[in-house]
Amino acid sequence: MRRHYERLRAAGDTLLTSNLVLAETATRLRYDGGLTAALMFRSLVEDAVGRSRLAVRYSDAELDAQAWDVMEQYSDRALSFVDCVGAVTAREGRAAAVFGLDSDFSVLGFALEP
Repeated sequence: MRRHYERLRAAGDTLLTSNLVLAETATRLRYDGGLTAALMFRSLVEDAVGRSRLAVRYSDAELDAQAWDVMEQYSDRALSFVDCVGAVTAREGRAAAVFGLDSDFSVLGFALEP
């Protein structure tokens, strides 16, 4: 994962995520790695945003409604709300691929990296 991320950075790609993904990640880091790990993640995110390497889409009523629509459209899959927000965010941003760990994004029509 890290090497792939470094290749994306070297290529000058800008990553796109939602604040819900950041919240989910920070929470997992806090629980599994402790406060220091979560705060290091915050610093990395702030640095990436500051250097225009990462864009963050903040959830709002319209994004939430579209995410619920995705969840309903793919009712045969147990998609998380955060994944549905991610799918809408990726579509809005015309993402070439999704940097992720599970196959749900492939089902949603995205190329999955790494």
